[in-house]
Amino acid sequence: MFYHYKFWHSLKNPAYFTNIVEEGEIAGYKKRVFTVFILFVLLFAAREFWGMGTENLTSLFAMDLQNEYYVARLLSMLGAILWATVYFCFHYYGVTYILHLLTDIPYTWIKKIQLYVVTFLLIEKAILFAVFSAAGYTTLFSFFSLAPLALQIIETDFILFTINQITITTIVIVIVQYLFLSKWEEAASRKILIVKLIGIQLFMALFIGMISVLPIKEWIARGLG
Repeated sequence: MFYHYKFWHSLKNPAYFTNIVEEGEIAGYKKRVFTVFILFVLLFAAREFWGMGTENLTSLFAMDLQNEYYVARLLSMLGAILWATVYFCFHYYGVTYILHLLTDIPYTWIKKIQLYVVTFLLIEKAILFAVFSAAGYTTLFSFFSLAPLALQIIETDFILFTINQITITTIVIVIVQYLFLSKWEEAASRKILIVKLIGIQLFMALFIGMISVLPIKEWIARGLG
């Protein structure tokens, strides 16, 4: 039995899609995965070309060190492409494996669901980039999260960066994962499943919040010096 993969149709029919994943061959799925990966690379490259995250390199240009500036921009572009690859692989392969360990659902089945996750992350980042491009500047915190509001009453960077990771997209991801993965779980295990899914998101938010406040660049510079 062959099923021609249709992203939005499958998203709206979780029960039907999970049955297809169990019983049939999904035609066109690998093409969709490759397409999403390429879009990730292009988006991260576009953000880099526009100048997101390259503010520190401007000083080289201002000091008339043009050769050094262009080499730094080239290396920064390569770094952005590498980061896009790592980011995609972590959410598509890494999180899939974690969910496999926590649920015992077959790894290949979960991968089909994680494609929705990476797609929603791609959409979120594309919207942020479009808004920042139109505005002509970037902000430290995402308007998809409550961090901009929390900034009015909270001054602790760790808490703010952690809140910044919990966005509208995060909620959508948990809902989508639950709707699909719960079809492969016993009724008694579904409450535990939602706890696991939320727990993964909270752990990632806390980890990124912690990393964000560490002076990693200073440590690297000190180590190289």
